[in-house]
Amino acid sequence: MENDHSAESKKTASDSVIIMVCTLISRLLGIVKARAIATVFGASGVADIINFTFNIPNNFRKLFAEGALSSAYIPVFTSQLTEDHGDIRSTSQLFARMQGFQLLFMIPLILFTWIWRIEIVSFLSDFSDPKQIELSGKLLIYFMVFLGSISFAALYGGILQSHGSFFTAAAAPLIFSVSVITSVYTLSDRYGPYAMVIGVVGGGFLQAFVTYLRLRSFGYRMHLSFTFSYEPFRTVMKSWAPVTLTASVAIITQQVAFYFASTLSEGTVTAFSNAIIIWQAPYGIFYSAIATVFFPAMVTAFHKNQTGQLSKLIHRGFIYIATFLIPCAILLTALRFETTAVLLQSGRFELADTIRTGSILFWFTLGMPIVAWYGFLQRVCFSTGRFTSTLIVGVIVSLIDVVIMWAAISLNFGPQSLSFANTLSFLMGVILLWIVAYRTGKVRVEIKIYLHSLGKLFLANIPLIILAVGYSRFTSHSWWQSGSTLGNGLILVGLSLIGIITTFISYRLTKIEFLGVLMHKER
Repeated sequence: MENDHSAESKKTASDSVIIMVCTLISRLLGIVKARAIATVFGASGVADIINFTFNIPNNFRKLFAEGALSSAYIPVFTSQLTEDHGDIRSTSQLFARMQGFQLLFMIPLILFTWIWRIEIVSFLSDFSDPKQIELSGKLLIYFMVFLGSISFAALYGGILQSHGSFFTAAAAPLIFSVSVITSVYTLSDRYGPYAMVIGVVGGGFLQAFVTYLRLRSFGYRMHLSFTFSYEPFRTVMKSWAPVTLTASVAIITQQVAFYFASTLSEGTVTAFSNAIIIWQAPYGIFYSAIATVFFPAMVTAFHKNQTGQLSKLIHRGFIYIATFLIPCAILLTALRFETTAVLLQSGRFELADTIRTGSILFWFTLGMPIVAWYGFLQRVCFSTGRFTSTLIVGVIVSLIDVVIMWAAISLNFGPQSLSFANTLSFLMGVILLWIVAYRTGKVRVEIKIYLHSLGKLFLANIPLIILAVGYSRFTSHSWWQSGSTLGNGLILVGLSLIGIITTFISYRLTKIEFLGVLMHKER
């Protein structure tokens, strides 16, 4: 049994590395995509419209793509595969019904958007120019078509994860990013903002197609079923209801944040959007890799009633997140302006836009591990069936977020209000979800082990903190103000390498499991 757990741990670590590498490339491409939009369309006007409008279907992805729906069906697919010893006859029936459900939902949603596109944009934004509203409404229709294709891609990817196959689901989003980047750079002169539409719609369909081809190798076929009385499907829907409400609350909160951003100075929407893209690059690399692999593993352990294994998975996931994201948070906080300038400051994206983006980025970077812990604890609750309690916590967190945003903006805290509220509210959420997760009775609470691991990580990161403070206090910061140049890029890479090497040495001296995770070793 110990050998089985050891082999499973090595497999989990190996899969995490695969996703980390793919996510790293995906996040880098995401930054290139943001740079393409900023360079071609600037940091105001059309760029604000593109970023604002694309955020609407992007938020809906939390319901129909890799968010709520996947959190509901992955546990059911995984538990069925566990019970049937890998036989896909029952999961194929569930797959057909999931496709039928998404088709029935997406077609009316796209039609609804087409009919009331102007009213939707007017309600969600503070745009006053009728031409801005009209353009946003036209773009929204096409972006909602993208939502449909990406939702099917996420369904296929989630089933692959249940089968323990992670590479294709992790690598397919690269196709989407390449499509958008290519389209913006090559077609914007001819089609203007509609170049973004071509890249988004084409990339979404390609991502779904590639993921489906991999799914066929497991025996699944493109079947549709609208017989929704099938019990496993009903189980998914019962789980999806509270998870969807949880995600809906988060969507509304982020949309409120974008609304607040649209009420501030011109360019704040784009700065807010770019700040999210930058901090979510390291966040996505490590959190997504760990949460994606650990989620089905936790579901399996829970359904097999392996309390000890479930506790170990939760502890490892929690600490792995801290191991990688604490040094990332320290580095990015110290180099937030420098990173923004090197990545985005070119063309119509100017120094003032860099400073605005970097200011918003500050609180996002500080809260990076906190947001990741919150997301991971949500997965813990979903894997153990605590859906309603997670919903209640989500509502509380969102209310706190909105209240803090409103208060901070009223006190003239400026654009930083958006990220400050986000970090503080998620901190409250981590505390509440921790209580919910360990009230299941299926997980052993070993607070001393967690405190010891986190204390050891904090001590190991003290050298990096000292370097970051020293750089911020005693060095000149004018070098990055010239923006995105080769020289500035090399300086940023050099500073980042110093931070990485410092972390590596410190982790080795304090015997923090760091390379062990990357090299598939289990202590």
